[in-house]
Amino acid sequence: MTFRVPLWVLYALGSFLCYGITNAMLGAIYEWSGRDSAASVSAPFVLWLTMGGVGALTAAGFGLSGRTFKGLPDKRLTWVAVAAGVSLAAAMLTLKLGLAADPAAKGPIVAVTSCNAMIVALAAWLVFGESLGRGQWSGMLAIIGGIVVMALAGGAASSLRGLAFGLATMVLFGTTNFLLKYIGQRGGDSVTATLILWLAAGACGLLAVGYSLLQYGRLPGLERPALVLWAVLAGATLALGMLFLKLAVTRGPGGPATAVAGSNSVLVVLFEWSVFAHVPPSLKLVGMGVTLVGIITLSLAPRATTGPASPDSQSRPVRSTPS
Repeated sequence: MTFRVPLWVLYALGSFLCYGITNAMLGAIYEWSGRDSAASVSAPFVLWLTMGGVGALTAAGFGLSGRTFKGLPDKRLTWVAVAAGVSLAAAMLTLKLGLAADPAAKGPIVAVTSCNAMIVALAAWLVFGESLGRGQWSGMLAIIGGIVVMALAGGAASSLRGLAFGLATMVLFGTTNFLLKYIGQRGGDSVTATLILWLAAGACGLLAVGYSLLQYGRLPGLERPALVLWAVLAGATLALGMLFLKLAVTRGPGGPATAVAGSNSVLVVLFEWSVFAHVPPSLKLVGMGVTLVGIITLSLAPRATTGPASPDSQSRPVRSTPS
């Protein structure tokens, strides 16, 4: 028997892996800094700056190859990609500010943030008429439900301020991911659009790092060079993850692709378990299982019969073991 795994699922899983590495490194930086909340706020500045560096190197490669920025058929899409980069940076900042301001609210904040896939799915339906089949809805809702269970397993303590940051992060991440979908639907090249996003995030990083150096003479919480290097690594994997996500939402349904990428907390839990001996509670393991079931369901679910065709419906055959 042959299962056909859509190409967008493979790209979404690539984003899932890259985001997992990024978030695991951010968690490690927090631990290695002596759990200094300032490190959690400073580290994203380095991530943004690194993404800008990746964008600058890619732009240089474009120039040498003569490709330039011909991948966007409409110049207005350039500003859409810039907006996506700025909203990404803002989302990371509001998330870290929320966690730094109210560490006890980590569970609810992460749970609220994970629901940005629903924003993308709703926006794609309203703007493009993109419909989802029952299997796709089931898989996406299972992923979101699993993430919520994992988040709440750490405790349900929260505050209005923490939840406000969580809602802001949800909207900003949803905006970023939908804008990437929008560019793809308008015929924008994924590499070119992502390059502009990297440069926009890098400009935010340059401003943030410059402000920190002028204000404090350092990056608070990142005084050790090793921590900065880990943040650079996290920024590089985040840049690659954004490219994979752009390809996923362009070639497949926006909501489910975003949900798969957003489920990377599974990898973070496994990393913290193996490196820092943070044994997850049983409820968190249940949430991980539900999330993985959701990913499998999305991978095998057929596309909806209504709505516009995907720009690229390629799929890769995966053979299962005969039963």
